Amino acid sequence: MRIIGGKHKGKKLFFLKSSATRPLKDSVKESIFNILAHSNLLNIKITNSNVLDLYSGIGSFGLECFSRGAKKIVFVEKDKDATEILSKNLLHLSTQNQAKIINDQIENFLIQNTSKKFDIIFLDPPFAEKNYLK
Repeated sequence: MRIIGGKHKGKKLFFLKSSATRPLKDSVKESIFNILAHSNLLNIKITNSNVLDLYSGIGSFGLECFSRGAKKIVFVEKDKDATEILSKNLLHLSTQNQAKIINDQIENFLIQNTSKKFDIIFLDPPFAEKNYLK
């Protein structure tokens, strides 16, 4: 598990070995960021963006955004062990001042933060999660 692009390219991330969360594979991250950077159909710029990373786990998507110039990331994850690893990753990359970690249910965060604006919203629920469609 590592950062695949940007200023932190190649830095290893701490990850959690658990059945409750699964890290976003490097190949999937690479595909997502290639689409964001090179698609003629999307006009999304990661640089200076505000990102919402829902079901963030250890934060691999949001941390990749930091590496590529995002301004601020809000991570929302209910698993306490995952948010502890995420905090460790933020310290490791010296990006903790640009991040906010919310250790809560996604639904609670969304209900309480209806007026917040984000440039990019990433949603990667675990396979066992059934409520994300609501």
